[in-house]
Amino acid sequence: MLNFNTNYLNNFPPVAQASVQRALNTWSAALDSPVAVEVWLVWDVVLPPGLTAMCIPNPVDNFANAPINNCWYPGSLADKLAGADTKPGEPDMTVFFGQANWHTGTGNPPPHEFDLESIALHELGHGFGFVSTFLADNNWPNTGDYGDQALIALANTAVAGTGQPLGFVLPNLNNQPSVYGLHIQDVTGAQLTSPASFPNPPSQALGAALTGYNLFFDMNHYSIYAPNPFLPFTSIDHLTDPNSLMRPGIDPGIRVRAIDAPVLEILHSLGW
Repeated sequence: MLNFNTNYLNNFPPVAQASVQRALNTWSAALDSPVAVEVWLVWDVVLPPGLTAMCIPNPVDNFANAPINNCWYPGSLADKLAGADTKPGEPDMTVFFGQANWHTGTGNPPPHEFDLESIALHELGHGFGFVSTFLADNNWPNTGDYGDQALIALANTAVAGTGQPLGFVLPNLNNQPSVYGLHIQDVTGAQLTSPASFPNPPSQALGAALTGYNLFFDMNHYSIYAPNPFLPFTSIDHLTDPNSLMRPGIDPGIRVRAIDAPVLEILHSLGW
């Protein structure tokens, strides 16, 4: 079971808070940690085009009892593994909700409204671990890398555009992968974070792989979303399964209010 400490910001309406709380309750029943998860939730902000919501986890590396060093963990998972709050006074994740036509009820959303509970459930999934540090430049010849500060610059620009606080300072990624990124493989089983197969900093081999469609989480198990061109904050961080909670997007009028087995299996592989 998870316990949450929530901080609702920017005049977050009570009816919208109730929708988010239902999503939090679903995650509470699915995962377990001895440390409360600190979540900031920010309402009615301007987000980059195409995004209805955005979650930024607070990254932690080289913490006490870390299974893998020189690797970024989302703060909530780092706290679980450390058995203590690794960044006291900071949220484990911050979720921004855009200026969309939101459905906040418990029934089916109408065709023109985005289901807030479904999208909150999805964004929290990113906060718990569905996040990589990969980036491709989409130039010819395309190059890719991981742990590049250009990704942090993109995130900071997106946050600045909201006009609202993130609650923590994003670190220098130091060319390090995320724990999720360590599991991403091509069709041959080669890890995208293996220097022998995909040199980092930028390489054309990694750029091709990141935009080559055929990527998987652990031994061809679950298909990873890897379109061409590369889409920051979308590529790699989602599954291709159109029925999964962690698919790349959700249309108005659709609700996905359950956590599917592949998502839970992936999170358990990360350490949950």
